[in-house]
Amino acid sequence: MKFFILIGVYVILNSCGQLLIKMGTLELPPITGIMDLLNLKLISGIGLFGMSFITWIYILSKNNLSYAFPFAVGLGYMAVIFLSIFVLKEAATYLQLIGISLVWIGIILMSVNGS
Repeated sequence: MKFFILIGVYVILNSCGQLLIKMGTLELPPITGIMDLLNLKLISGIGLFGMSFITWIYILSKNNLSYAFPFAVGLGYMAVIFLSIFVLKEAATYLQLIGISLVWIGIILMSVNGS
C-alpha cells in the first residue's frame, strides 16, 4: 500500500510541476537573459519537479525499477494528459484517449501481482 501512496505522491508532484512549467513558459517575455526566466509559476514548477525527483529516489531505493517505472510513467502520462485537457484547455485526440485506456489496463494488470 505504501508503494501506491508514494507513486501517487510522485505522479502528483511531477505532473503538477510539468503543468506549472508549461504555464510559466507561456508567460515568458522574449528571453534575453537569465532574469527573464524568473516567474512564480516557472520557479514553482521546477520546485515541484525537484521534489518529485527526491520522491523518485526514495521509491527506487525500496522497489524494483522494473515494477516502479511502468507505474510512474503510465500514471504520469495519464495525469499530464488530463491536466492538459482540463487546465490548459488543450485538445485530446481519440488515439490519446485509446492510449490512456490501454495504459490503464496495463497498470491494472501489473497491480494484480503486487510489488
